[in-house]
Order: sequence, then C-alpha cells, then structure tokens
Amino acid sequence: MNPKVPLYNQIQRYIRNQIQTGVWKPHDRLPAERILAEQFNVSRITAKNAVVGLVAEGYLYRHRGKGTFVTDKQISWSPPAAEENAMLPRSAKQIGLIMPWMEFKYQFALISGIEFELSRHGYHLVFRRIAGADEAETAAIKHLLAIPVEGLMVVASRGEYFQDDMLRLVLEKFPLVFVEKYFRDFKVNGVHCDTEKAGYLMGQFLVGRNKRRIGYMSYPSQYTAGVRERLFGFQSALLEHGVPPMPAHLNMTISPEVVQGSNQIGPHDVPEEILDFIREHAELEAIAAADAHIAQFIGRACWQLGRRDLMIVSCDEPSYVPACVMPAAYVDQSPAEIGMIAAQLMMNAIENNADTQLRRVEPRLIAFT
Repeated sequence: MNPKVPLYNQIQRYIRNQIQTGVWKPHDRLPAERILAEQFNVSRITAKNAVVGLVAEGYLYRHRGKGTFVTDKQISWSPPAAEENAMLPRSAKQIGLIMPWMEFKYQFALISGIEFELSRHGYHLVFRRIAGADEAETAAIKHLLAIPVEGLMVVASRGEYFQDDMLRLVLEKFPLVFVEKYFRDFKVNGVHCDTEKAGYLMGQFLVGRNKRRIGYMSYPSQYTAGVRERLFGFQSALLEHGVPPMPAHLNMTISPEVVQGSNQIGPHDVPEEILDFIREHAELEAIAAADAHIAQFIGRACWQLGRRDLMIVSCDEPSYVPACVMPAAYVDQSPAEIGMIAAQLMMNAIENNADTQLRRVEPRLIAFT
C-alpha cells in the first residue's frame, strides 16, 4: 500500500481495480467489510466508508442481510481526486457538515456549537455550504465521503424527502444527524427547534402589545418544513387572542433571489419588493419576520420610508446596523445548543452505536421593549 494515499482511497482503488480487470464481475458479491478491514489493517468504519462511497457512486449495490454486490456500471479509470491532496494531513476522526444558505449570525452560532462539542472530544469538522439543489447536496456528500468522514450532519436541506444518495446512507446505517429537519418515515438522528412554537411566540408578542394590523414576511415554503410550521404557529396565536386571520395579501413570500448567492458580507440594497410591501400597506402596525436577515431588510426599509412606528419581531437574534428600525423582540431558537446536541448525537452514533434519537429544543422570546 502507498502510505501517501489515504487508506479509504486505497481500499476503493483495490475494489475498482478488481472490477475493471474482471476479477469481480457484475453481481458478484464482495468480501465482507470485516475481511476488507483485516486485509488492509484498518478499522471496520474505514472499510465501511470505502464501500458506502462506491455504493453512492453506483459501482456497488447492497441487499440487506445478503451483502454487497458489483453493479453492471462501467468504470472509466481516472486517479481519485483525493490523491491530489494525499500529502495533506488528516485526522481519522472527521465529521462532515452540509449546510445550505442560512442567516449569518444563526449559522455562526450553530457551527460554533457543533465545533465546540466535537473538538473537545478529538473530532474535526469539515464544512461544505451548498446552494440547496439536489445536485449540490449529492456532490457535497460524495466529496465528504471521499475525504473520508466518519459521519455526516445535514442542516435544513429543502423539502421533506431524501435524495437517492442520502437514502442509501440512511439504509446503510451510516452515522447521520439532521439539524433543523426531520423525517417521519425513517429513523434518523435529528435535532430541531420547535418552529411552530417560535411562530406562536412572535404572534403572541405582537397581540400582547395591542397590535392588530399585522403583516408577515417569510421565505418560500419549499425551503424547509419549518417555514410552514412557523407561519401556522403565528396564525394560531393571532386566532387564539381574537385577531382575525391574517389576509393573504399581508402574508408576503419574498423571492428566492433575495438570498440566492448572498453571503451577507458587504452592503446589500433593500429589495424593492420589501419596500413596495411597506409602501402599499400603510395601515400596518407591525411585521413579523421569519429570520433576522429578513428583519434587517424590513428595518432598513422602514428607516428609508420614515416608518419608525412600525413594530418588528423576528426569529433569531438580530445584528445591529445603522439606519435601521431594530426589532422590538426576537425568538431565540438556541442555535449553539442545537449544534452541541447534534455533535453529541453524532458521537453517540459512532462510538456507542446508540439508538437513533429525535431531540427538540424549546424557543424563548427575548423582548427589548
């Protein structure tokens, strides 16, 4: 074996070579992972990662209780990309994190919580941010498995479904933790905030301040299930306190382009659609925002339009910016705590082969006025 090539890739090269040279033919069964681990003098998890990576690439398939088999996919040989980085030092205890675009301050606290808990137990975090498309998530999974990592954390990927590569990992019982996302049909480790209650707390705050003409601003519902749950909780609070249902024209869904490609570093103009919404609804007394990023746009729009009277409440802690009407309150979803719980679930899955758990964090409202 070449000591400069990671063990994971050496096993994959061996398997590819056996297939390419015809030693292992389509639908032949591979040696058990235990045998591969002994042959290459590696841990079972390293051998498993190598096999799972080739399953994800479509070269192998598995039958539960029967083993791993060769597919009929043709291998066109090229040096594994990981060999280009073979001289780079790596830890045997690396965890991958896949995250779509998220509000900057929330994202920072979440990653900090994950990294703090992992690092103090000797793990290292490898981070990939994606644009949200299935293809981007698939590429990120393959990239991280090729490093390799011992487990994957996936944050708030869009929709309530598994794309194929993720489903393979679930069925293979690869260590996975989902953050701010959960699935009803599969047993997978996960941690999320009670987003319905977060929406309820925003509505309760506004009606408690005698606001009745209220708007709501959020992302498209396909972003995550939490978008819909937060709105449902918000509407529930209004109805419970005798406020008529919020009419559709006061429930604004911002365009995806507002966040696509935005890294929140440097100045960004207030989207015209937010300015128009506030101009067209002069009757509004308050607006609830789905997160701190939207709340900042609303606050800056209010400042520009002279609407200093408009009360704003948001999910997640706002950042102070000049020339902005700041939120009167926000709902703390405890991202650092969520990150630490996610790390603990991951380490339990790897080290103790623990049963899957779904953990929920309770939000709390923080009022400035």
